Amino acid sequence: MTKFFMMNISKKTDDLECGEMNEEKVFEKKSELKAYLRNEGYYKESKYQYIKLHEESIYVATVEKIKVK
Repeated sequence: MTKFFMMNISKKTDDLECGEMNEEKVFEKKSELKAYLRNEGYYKESKYQYIKLHEESIYVATVEKIKVK
């Protein structure tokens, strides 16, 4: 069984979803995912959600663990 982590980043401003940034990234290892989040300045909000505050914008990263047989 193979597993990987898919992360979707969306940008929010003043409680409104902005469609201008909707980025997806895939990581093979959880350690790679955590290193990326730490380097980019994200903070853990819940089990699979991380946030980053930048000026007036909020970036929300949602992580999914996907298992493939």
